[in-house]
Amino acid sequence: MEKKGWKITAIIFIVLFILETISVVGLVMWGAAILNEEYEKESECIYNVCSGAETYIYYEYEEVCECYIDHELVKSEYMK
Repeated sequence: MEKKGWKITAIIFIVLFILETISVVGLVMWGAAILNEEYEKESECIYNVCSGAETYIYYEYEEVCECYIDHELVKSEYMK
């Protein structure tokens, strides 16, 4: 019995290691997808919404893009 016990324990640890690796890779990919989506929204704010403005501010949590000319707000748009 003792000789089979370590094999079962090794198999359990291998399975747990594989599951842990899959979950870590999945979380990293999920985080990268979220960051890429925010980057695309900010790029849309810069190039499409505020193309003629001097400066812009993109609020990530509110998803609002604001365009300024001479420190005055000229356009504010909610990014879908």
